Amino acid sequence: MSEHSVPSLSALLPAPAAPQPPSATWRRPALRAARVLLSCLLGYGLLWAASAGGMLALSQWARHDAPAGHRTPAGINHFLRVDAKLYRGSAPTAAGYRELADDGVTTVVDLRAEDLSARELALPAHAGLTAVRLPVRDGQTPTEHQVDTFLRVVRDAPGPVFVHCGAGVGRTGAMTAAYLVRTGQATSGRAALRTVAVGPPSIEQVYYVLHAGRHTSAQPPLLVSGISRLLDAPRRIAASL
Repeated sequence: MSEHSVPSLSALLPAPAAPQPPSATWRRPALRAARVLLSCLLGYGLLWAASAGGMLALSQWARHDAPAGHRTPAGINHFLRVDAKLYRGSAPTAAGYRELADDGVTTVVDLRAEDLSARELALPAHAGLTAVRLPVRDGQTPTEHQVDTFLRVVRDAPGPVFVHCGAGVGRTGAMTAAYLVRTGQATSGRAALRTVAVGPPSIEQVYYVLHAGRHTSAQPPLLVSGISRLLDAPRRIAASL
């Protein structure tokens, strides 16, 4: 070939890349997806820890504002006297229902929305108590209609009323706070302090209480509810196991 000959086209083009093994074609996207997932999980964990830790700290701080103690019936946790007509606490055992009846309580309001057995549902009647069910999902808040119904139940009951959910913290706190504000016994801020003093409620329950009014009990905005339920999911899952 002479020194002035034109090089071939193949000589000018870059050499083709060596074919990669099939595993390399999916490994990189999989690694990227794993990193994104890990980042999301870490971020969620930090948000959950901040939310849970903050609510626990608030609950501890608010306990100095809690009303004076009352004799706690056997088989009931977080038992408190709300006023002369209303008591609150956790879901009672059979012994707890009997002791409530012995103490003069006539009516029990059950806020649990969980699937309950026939035996559990029959416990109040076996103790001679009238049972009223106003189901509220765990971590959430009562509706306007449920609050109105609750106020009528307490007003019309022939004796003291005991209200409970599962643990006697979040749902019970939201309902009793709405009761205190509606009956003019506390401002929304004061009712919120009494609520968190018993134990850490969910974010939407705190929002609900802080925005309670004398004539209305509006539900939290969807954004507040969504964030609250996302951060409260681990506790609700653990409680359902």
